[in-house]
Amino acid sequence: MDDRLAHLLSQLRERFPADADVSEVEEFLTSEGYNRREIGEIVSAWVSEISPVAESRPASAATTVPFRVLGPHERGRFTTEAWGHLLSLTNAGMVSAAELEGVIDRAMSQVDGRIALDDLRTLMESGGLDDIGPPPDHVTIH
Repeated sequence: MDDRLAHLLSQLRERFPADADVSEVEEFLTSEGYNRREIGEIVSAWVSEISPVAESRPASAATTVPFRVLGPHERGRFTTEAWGHLLSLTNAGMVSAAELEGVIDRAMSQVDGRIALDDLRTLMESGGLDDIGPPPDHVTIH
């Protein structure tokens, strides 16, 4: 879906302004026949292109950022929201590529069934990664 994704992202840039509501983009993609998983991946890629971090990068850097795609054994496990959250954290620079792989491996091994956003946040917080930044100092009182 690489060429198809690039073409679709080009269409989305032409059709929707950078500050467009994501639900409008999702509705458009639904009307075009995409399923929830595909919509999640497409919207994540579109949002990552228009994020302030992407705008502050030089054009050459924006095109060389790796795009993590779910493997066959991972596809049915992550909800769209959980996967989009991971991609947005990675794109924002809050999670490195190595940390992302660690979170994915940990989630796959510790969560039975579908991995929801709440499951992912719990795993990340207990592992020292959260949306706010570095983990707070934990003080043990005896």
